[in-house]
Amino acid sequence: MHFSIKQILVAATMGFLSLSAYAESGESFQTVCINSWMKKIGDSADKVDFKNFGEKYCTCAAGQPLDNEAAIQKAIQLCLSRTLLHDAMDSLEEEVGLSEAKDTDINEYCEDRWNLIYPKQTDEDKKATTAYCECAKPKLMDLIKKAENMTDKEYDDGINDVAAACSGNVKQETPTTATTTTTSTTPAPTAPASTTPEKTN
Repeated sequence: MHFSIKQILVAATMGFLSLSAYAESGESFQTVCINSWMKKIGDSADKVDFKNFGEKYCTCAAGQPLDNEAAIQKAIQLCLSRTLLHDAMDSLEEEVGLSEAKDTDINEYCEDRWNLIYPKQTDEDKKATTAYCECAKPKLMDLIKKAENMTDKEYDDGINDVAAACSGNVKQETPTTATTTTTSTTPAPTAPASTTPEKTN
């Protein structure tokens, strides 16, 4: 069975924003992005949390290359993964505290953010998002252990690295031939730092 988080990123942002919508609006990308994001809110979503997520998400996307349709779609999907982990870790730090956080807390906050932005998941979708959070959990725990000795930028970059590492195929693929399938991931370019409390002066 093959579960690709990339497919979920595409599904969660399907029809979200196009180059033509951005070009024809005459507004900044971030304004168009946030307006488009808020149109995707579901009846069960928390409007405040959904908007806060969208603002962080669009700030990230606005810092990516936006020269053509493919670039915009890449930015949209890249920043969804980054923002999801940044938002989950921000909430975890505020509500639990990094020093008190356990791996089960990380998993809970990660899955909570998936449910916020993509509430109507199929069983296959849930397997993929669960696998994504399982991929991120040990990496974020390692990052937390080092957080006190890291600058704010180093901490943010660390979360970006985890997002990049877990955005590929996070469940093992079943080979269609005798050849073993190897999953590869390409590190993503650095996005603007999100608003995370400073770890050191």
